[in-house]
Amino acid sequence: MPIKPYSGAFGNPELIHLLRRTIFGVSPSDMKAFNGLTLDQAVDKLLTFNGTESTVPLRAYKGADKTIDVNIPFGTTWTGIKYNNSESNPDGFRRASYKQWWAMLMSRQERNLREKLVLFWHNHLVTDTNNVVSIAELAYRYNKLLRSSCIGNFRTLMYNITVEPAMLRYLNGEKNSSSAPDENYGRELQELFCMGKGPDSKYTEADVKAAARVLTGWTINYNSDYPAEFKIGRHDTKDKQFSDFYGNKVIKGINTANAGADELNALLDMMFSNTELARFIVRKLFRFFVYYDITTDVENEFIIPLADQFRAGNYEIKPLLKSFFTSEYFFKAAYRGAMIKSAVDYVVGMTRQLEMTWPNDPNAFEARYYFANIINNMTLAQGQDVGDPPNVAGWPAYYESPAYHEFWLDTATYPARLSTISGFVTNGYSTGTGSTWIYNESKGKTFKMDGPAFISKLSNPSDPNILINDLIFFLFGVEVSQKVKDSIKTTYLLKGQTTDYYWTDAYNSYIANPANPAGDGKGVPKQLQDLIAYLFSAAEYHLH
Repeated sequence: MPIKPYSGAFGNPELIHLLRRTIFGVSPSDMKAFNGLTLDQAVDKLLTFNGTESTVPLRAYKGADKTIDVNIPFGTTWTGIKYNNSESNPDGFRRASYKQWWAMLMSRQERNLREKLVLFWHNHLVTDTNNVVSIAELAYRYNKLLRSSCIGNFRTLMYNITVEPAMLRYLNGEKNSSSAPDENYGRELQELFCMGKGPDSKYTEADVKAAARVLTGWTINYNSDYPAEFKIGRHDTKDKQFSDFYGNKVIKGINTANAGADELNALLDMMFSNTELARFIVRKLFRFFVYYDITTDVENEFIIPLADQFRAGNYEIKPLLKSFFTSEYFFKAAYRGAMIKSAVDYVVGMTRQLEMTWPNDPNAFEARYYFANIINNMTLAQGQDVGDPPNVAGWPAYYESPAYHEFWLDTATYPARLSTISGFVTNGYSTGTGSTWIYNESKGKTFKMDGPAFISKLSNPSDPNILINDLIFFLFGVEVSQKVKDSIKTTYLLKGQTTDYYWTDAYNSYIANPANPAGDGKGVPKQLQDLIAYLFSAAEYHLH
């Protein structure tokens, strides 16, 4: 049975639902960029990537310290360059630089799916940055692999991730040899990456051991620039027997220089011929992009037909996603505004929704990394340390029953979300002229919401009723009653007055002369600051 495409109206409510799930935050400019497109055109736009990012992580750290990364000129990239062991080890600074670079890519996201997909695959094909992998260069290369592969071929991705040095290091693949078999990757390859633990996934402990034997011999050359290498002397050249879950397949042992690649391909061919693999991947996509609860109807009417399409299409990801985001199930009313935002959706989404201005002049790279570090600290405080998931299974909100997305909000993370509002909306962040973090022309840069600039992109900011409607539409994942809207308007725009002209006159006065507005226009920026801070703290803003 083919997947049922969405056939209903595709207006602003449907468009903003699509964008909320595919990009971080939705700004008025985002809506304008997609305005007038059909559903097919909008999804095609989201799946169109303009090559790969030209940016690379920079040395924006320790500008005045001549003992850290002495061979890397300040403001240039450290990627691809090994540091000298005789100098102070810069890898901690490099790892922070890498994670700041990643935060910038998300917050300055193009209007396509790439950043959300990189995060999805990072949560699915987990490695870390600081604890095990611990080499910034390997973490960066892993990220680049996810970027280049996120809408490519899944089977190709699984081959590449298996021999990616960051993965070899993270799951002990580099230690797996015929004399000391290590089952870590062979287990996670099946349990977490390809098959899962569903009722129809019946691989065995013997399959884990056999997969581990197939994967013996791969290692990392630390004397060069960390390439993956296969060493036949470390490989188990005997035959490997698998269970009836895999059709009692025997992978023949090979004793040649190509044995590592040949046996890995045979292992993947065997696994990708099993129907459960495609279903498992579609379930993971559903829980990440749509909803946590996979009912019998969802399984039969969405998961299975889409998985069948995925298999028939040779595991190409892009056409799978096209069908996924144009399906009837994706647009069901019950799924709109039904998921609690992750920490990244909350923090990064806020910066994008407010269209906060990053310092773009070339010499302000330190300020950009400084602000990106603030974003990383915020998401960490809210339970999502991007680059360092809690374990190989990823973040519990995407897999752990029965709470799922409810993990994102608790007594520790909610105050951290309020602190984010205070930082971005109320107080802002500044590098300051006396900052010890900043060494070049980045001093004095600020990162804060500009309330009047933000609402100027809405349809009619001088009308308090239209303004409240527009803000609710953009910022809340669900609709609220007219009574609630009226209360918000009276409290924050009319300041207890009874006529709408109070706001209209104040706003127009401010716009006519922002530097020195007459009358009540003096309070407009503060009114907007209070209003938007309130909206961001409301329960409805935590949903998307």
